[in-house]
Amino acid sequence: MGATRSATDGTVAVVLAIALGAVCASPARGEGPARAPAIPAGSTERALAALAAQGDEQILFDPRLVQGRRSPAVPPGMPLPLALERALAGTGLSLRRVGPGVLVVVPDAAQAPVAATGPDVVVTALRRPTLLSGTNASLVLVSAETIAARRLTDQQALARVLPELAVTPTGPLQRRLAIRGVSGTGEGTVGVYIGETPVSAPGGTGADPAAMAPDVDLVDIERVELLKGPQGTLYGASSMGGTLRTLFRRPEADSITAEVAVEGGITARGAPTSAASAILNVPLVQDRLAARGVIARRRSGGVIDNPRLGYVDGDAVTRESERLTLTWTPAHDIRLDLIALAQRQRIDDAGAWRAADGRDRAAVATRPRSRSALSLVSGTLQWSPRSLRVTATVSRYRWTIVRELDFSEVIERQRYDPAACARVTAAGDGIGCDPVVLAAYVDARSPALLHQPMTVRSTSGELRVSDGGAGSWRWTLGVFAEHRRESVDSFTLRADAATGGVLRPFDVTGLRSLESSLDQQAVFAEVERDLTDALTLVSGARLFRYVRAGDGAVPVANLLTGTGGIASGARYRSAAGGSNLKAALNWRIGSDTLARLVVSEGFRPGGVNITPELSADERVYQADHLWNYELGVRSQRLGTELAAFHIDWDDTIVAANSVNGAFLYNTNLVSVDINGIEALASRSAGPARFTAALAWVDARLAADTLLGTSEGIGHRGDRMPNMPAMTIMLSGETRLSRISPTLAIGAAVAAASSSRSTFNATSPYHERTPSRVTVDLFARWSSRAWSLRVGIDNAFDADAITRIQSSAFGERQVYTSRPRTASLTIARSL
Repeated sequence: MGATRSATDGTVAVVLAIALGAVCASPARGEGPARAPAIPAGSTERALAALAAQGDEQILFDPRLVQGRRSPAVPPGMPLPLALERALAGTGLSLRRVGPGVLVVVPDAAQAPVAATGPDVVVTALRRPTLLSGTNASLVLVSAETIAARRLTDQQALARVLPELAVTPTGPLQRRLAIRGVSGTGEGTVGVYIGETPVSAPGGTGADPAAMAPDVDLVDIERVELLKGPQGTLYGASSMGGTLRTLFRRPEADSITAEVAVEGGITARGAPTSAASAILNVPLVQDRLAARGVIARRRSGGVIDNPRLGYVDGDAVTRESERLTLTWTPAHDIRLDLIALAQRQRIDDAGAWRAADGRDRAAVATRPRSRSALSLVSGTLQWSPRSLRVTATVSRYRWTIVRELDFSEVIERQRYDPAACARVTAAGDGIGCDPVVLAAYVDARSPALLHQPMTVRSTSGELRVSDGGAGSWRWTLGVFAEHRRESVDSFTLRADAATGGVLRPFDVTGLRSLESSLDQQAVFAEVERDLTDALTLVSGARLFRYVRAGDGAVPVANLLTGTGGIASGARYRSAAGGSNLKAALNWRIGSDTLARLVVSEGFRPGGVNITPELSADERVYQADHLWNYELGVRSQRLGTELAAFHIDWDDTIVAANSVNGAFLYNTNLVSVDINGIEALASRSAGPARFTAALAWVDARLAADTLLGTSEGIGHRGDRMPNMPAMTIMLSGETRLSRISPTLAIGAAVAAASSSRSTFNATSPYHERTPSRVTVDLFARWSSRAWSLRVGIDNAFDADAITRIQSSAFGERQVYTSRPRTASLTIARSL
């Protein structure tokens, strides 16, 4: 393990050395600033294009914004900054810097038009700043304004405005993300980026990092970007289904600003909610160096009662986070961003109720408590010499999770297991199976909890170099390396029969310990070539290598579940390498319509199952792979977007249950076919704005396949589990006043169709999750310094069941959206 770590840390160091070498070895600039050629009076669009071609600045503008505007003549030899200022004189437009070497043309505040489809924004989803209106990719943006207006606090809330993003609860503080129906166990199918850092959870005992998607507080967020389809030719960490990026607001070096906010809420049949946050922005060196600090606290009161143990509202969730960002801009073409983040979460119960006990009730024998703590540091250097854009990022994070699950029903099921009976009888020097001895042992070890502390540590580095974005050729080249280590101790413990909590000191029934590592390196590139003024060809590739290793030990064998079947000290290793490809044809139709045809490839590494009682074939699961075919069109003028896609997914990695139900392990399906349609329409009419979005996903087995030890056969045409075929979002908002103070009111509807919990409807654990509809109402009042928001989430108190799950751990466990919650938020800017 030590040698592996040293080698991979060395790879990360090489990434940084290349970045620094590129900076130091770059050709010196010519003497003095760039100067403008002679530009006659005339079209503003032509003047901006001519000036961009002469200098080292990338100038972004919406053609509709400059259409019909005229610029005065620019004399030859004028320094470029002054020439740009002159070209925009009298046009009602100005320039705003959005990054090193990148300027965007914006309307002056007094003349800002109200677009029928909403304002244009700068995004970086394609790894270079582009205007959203000109970004020909399957991309959805959630702005800071939407996050505040809709009270979006986490990923579960994001799904209310992103029907393309499926969020499935998998346990306490756990959610699995999926885009376009690409959902499986193992490595995450959705790449989750916190800033520039890809973050993955520990895999636990089931080698399933995808079950616990990283989820940061959405406080002081600039925007969230959701890219759909495989992402590997521009993102070093790659992803099969898509990528979710959370981008924080950067420090501003021109003035001191601050904001404080407090929130209180009441919940039907549950405990109150509360939240507070504080933001402070401080320039340390005027226009050069600034710091921004964020502190946030949120407590969501519980709603689930346990009549057996005698407590109510037990599943309260507490979230605490701190973030410090430093931005240093020594020159207009260099910026260094440093981020330090810490976040902690805690839940005081399992977070699911039991259908047999009634709504919001779970009469179970234990009270599992789970918590997590994520700490992350990263540094990103962006440098824009005359014809290049260089970005180098290094990141390190540590994520510790302590997960507890009720294990009483699993222990109880072993009362009738002949293998468990033989193990327990033999431990007492008996022969064969003595049911009386087994029954006494089961009673002595009940009630039971799984207590699983697990930690993942990751160090990664990425270097990207791209051209300046001008001309008919555009390209990006990058390298990426990551070393990830994780460990988990899985205790089976006896719980206190009176309180349901873990007995201390631990009363151990069994303990197994697992360690694993994942090393990955990749080289990726994407090239764009303008074939005509309207057609652009895009091609990309990613070369990769993965090495996964793991071992396990059983300090205390669990006689009931048979964990002694793991050979202590045995080490397992798997490796994979290869390439992903991408090709696209982009078509610009007129001035505001974009169409695209995309073929792209996705890949996830396989691995080994360190699980008891598996055969040699079951011990290893293979890598899975998919091809994504997409046809899309977007009209900025109409405010509409439509995409249709088909996905061929081979060797799909999914979870299977062990024979006794105590363990999960990864296995491969033969193949899955996915077809889908995504649609978005947005329109403004005077002070009102309306948005509608839809995602239809039909994900089915493409061939008969063995589902695992106890699941039987899945048949061609069986639907993917826990994946609604249809999700819909509708929202409307109107401003009742246009001058400060402003007042706006709005409403939103989120809906999802039903889904099934297993491929095979004959499975003993098959459940049907019904369709759901929730309605949110909100109103916002804001002045220059104060803002107030009143909202009612789930206004009609719908059940809104997000998942019904049955397993050996318990039958018909029900996860739901929070009951009707009315909240009041007050914020003050300083």
